[in-house]
Amino acid sequence: MAGDKPLGAGTLTPAELDREAEKVYRMFKRGNSKAAIGRALGMSMDVVERRLARARKNLGGETLSDMRTDRESSLTDMIREAHKNLEQAETVAERNACIRTLADLQMKLAKLLGLEVPAKITLEMEQIFTEQREGVWAGEL
Repeated sequence: MAGDKPLGAGTLTPAELDREAEKVYRMFKRGNSKAAIGRALGMSMDVVERRLARARKNLGGETLSDMRTDRESSLTDMIREAHKNLEQAETVAERNACIRTLADLQMKLAKLLGLEVPAKITLEMEQIFTEQREGVWAGEL
């Protein structure tokens, strides 16, 4: 295992546990399986799962929304990176690609958070408001 250090949290401070949990969580978000993380860090599956739970708790995620918390965190990381890339873009093509990426990521995040209004509903609402506005204006003439 990882040196002579015993498994578990017995010898780690809360700050060390948090750092270890963040490392496990980053690896998990990057697509590593729990088993692969355990092998890479010399942890049992139980310890890996406890570190993931700690990282999610630190992020404010509840057990029922763990997957949503993971996706939201990943999308937020990608949005942050896309903004960095946009700042460093040198050509119009690079800027446009970054803007398209940002728009796509923002849309995915909005959908995840339930903030996306389906286009059909938006179009129907616009038509209703237009008809009402035209009716009111027509009556005033």
